[in-house]
Amino acid sequence: MMRESAAVSGAVERLRESGERVTPARRAVLEVLDESRDHLDAETVAARVDAREPGVHRATVYRSLQSLVTLGVVAHTHVPGGPTIYHLTASTRADGEQGEHGQPGRHVHAHLQCTRCLRFFDMPAAWLDQVREKTFDAMGFEIAPDHAALLGVCASCRQSSEPHEGGTHAH
Repeated sequence: MMRESAAVSGAVERLRESGERVTPARRAVLEVLDESRDHLDAETVAARVDAREPGVHRATVYRSLQSLVTLGVVAHTHVPGGPTIYHLTASTRADGEQGEHGQPGRHVHAHLQCTRCLRFFDMPAAWLDQVREKTFDAMGFEIAPDHAALLGVCASCRQSSEPHEGGTHAH
């Protein structure tokens, strides 16, 4: 049996402290999310859980993802024109990243998606703090920067493509 990562151990401990059951399906979902550096959609998580724990029904994986999101152990991000993606947030990641104010156990970041190659990029959510504050002050609207992907064009696509006809777009 492989040794459990610090991230998975922390997530399991948080579930137990909340009085939640740690089922084989939940543990497998946590392990799949912890081992991946990719942004995984529910279908990919389900396929990887099936490879790890044959017999765990796909619907069980979907319910596990939803309950882990509700419990704050997993975060999800809505992607325009694509499936929701998931990542582990309840424990300090194996890569040592920490969240706001250095709190262990929070991997707080915003997502960027290139509209040309469709790749995802992480950026610290704190980079959006000024926008969040101005939006709240001016409109009373509280932005959740870790909940949706911001769209744009990545450096690789900008460098590898010809300028678009018509120049820049102005409003």
